[in-house]
This record gives sequence, structure tokens and C-alpha cells, in this order.
Amino acid sequence: SMSLEDLLNDAVLGSHGGRGKRKTHHLEEQFLDKATLQKQRRMIKNRESAARSRERKQAYTVELETLVTHLEEENAQLLMEEVDRRRQRYNQLMECLIPVEEKRKPREMLRRVNSAQW
Repeated sequence: SMSLEDLLNDAVLGSHGGRGKRKTHHLEEQFLDKATLQKQRRMIKNRESAARSRERKQAYTVELETLVTHLEEENAQLLMEEVDRRRQRYNQLMECLIPVEEKRKPREMLRRVNSAQW
């Protein structure tokens, strides 16, 4: 029987090396061709699978980038709303505080003068 190296050499060079019958060589060639075809099919399937995987990864990346953009816009909007609400609350507090301070001021009271007789 031929070694794997001899089989490969025969397949590549096409020589028989003077060993075995032509029929045996033909069977070995068929076996080698079948193995080569299976290997090529596996490689093609693997390439296709890798390409699909890269496409899925690319689609996922695009989806994440879109989500990031949307969330950044939403965050900016919410921050602006928060600033606006704080400003409104401050204005409300100031409106309430001014009347309270005016009420705190003591009224000028009438004073009794000693010169008057009761």
C-alpha cells in the first residue's frame, strides 16, 4: 500500500512510481479526489458561514449604533427638559417667597404718646 505522501505525490505529479497496478492507482486517485472534494466543500461551507456571521455582526453593529444615536438624542432632550423644569420651579419658588417676605415686615404700629390724656 502507498503512504499518504506517495498518494499526494502521485495525485500532484501523476506518476505511478512503478508500484501497484493501474487499477489500484485509479482507486487511490478516486479516494484522494473524493477526500479533496469533501475538503473543498467543507472549506466553501465554512467560508459561506463566516460571511453570514460577518453580515450578522455588521447588522447588529449598525443596530447598536442606531440605538446609541437615538438614546443620545433622547438623553439630550431629557436634560433640556430638566433644566427647563428647574427654571420653572425656581421662578415659582421666587414668586411664593416674595409675598412671604412682604408679610414678615412688621407694620408700622400707632404709638401712644404721653402727652395725650385718656
